[in-house]
Amino acid sequence: MAGHQGTSTRRSPVEGLFAATEAERREINTTLDGTIVSYDRATQRATIQPKLERKFGDKTLKAPPLQEIKVVQQNGGGFGVHVDLKAGDPVTVHFRQRSVDKSQTDGSDTNGAPGRMHDLSDAIAYPGGGEDSKVMTNMPAGGAHFGASDGKKGMQTRADGSTAIVGGPSGSDKFKVGPTGKIDMVSESGDSLLDIVKAALVLIRDHLNSGAPVDSATQVAANQLIAKIDGMKA
Repeated sequence: MAGHQGTSTRRSPVEGLFAATEAERREINTTLDGTIVSYDRATQRATIQPKLERKFGDKTLKAPPLQEIKVVQQNGGGFGVHVDLKAGDPVTVHFRQRSVDKSQTDGSDTNGAPGRMHDLSDAIAYPGGGEDSKVMTNMPAGGAHFGASDGKKGMQTRADGSTAIVGGPSGSDKFKVGPTGKIDMVSESGDSLLDIVKAALVLIRDHLNSGAPVDSATQVAANQLIAKIDGMKA
């Protein structure tokens, strides 16, 4: 079979056909891992080093860097998410089956007639990929995370319908919106801003001035504000 021909099989027409077919397949570019060399966030194009090399005898040649490759940042409907890539970041590079000279310039259809196919110059890249061991950590179960890859900075939605902005050294919830719309703000020490405000209102309501309580109007107003805090705190 192709790839295993010896001197005796090279004379076989069938083996020769297999070898020619395999040689052609080896020249077809489909999808490769790559790393960012440089990225221009204004144009969202990058120079990318494909993770591909070939050996010729005792020589090893790396694939050349791909220039001016469009990086697909997720967007649609007038909204999008942008990741400002840096050198060394992994990307997945796809090589489109026809020339994109027209579709990527004036938006017209690509001509399916003979021409470039799976060419290195028709690459497009997607952020992510890389080694299997490099994964995002501390991801919320049954939810989504938009932020740092360590899961400690950003916005998260959870399976119970709640949403939180996480941050600080612990990556704990700093601003929380509960499933029913109740909210809270929590410091790195675990102190709730609403609890602090409530405690201040209780202090005002229960304050004694020369042994006499505050006036009834102040007590009523403080109780109303305390009730509002209890009703809004997640």
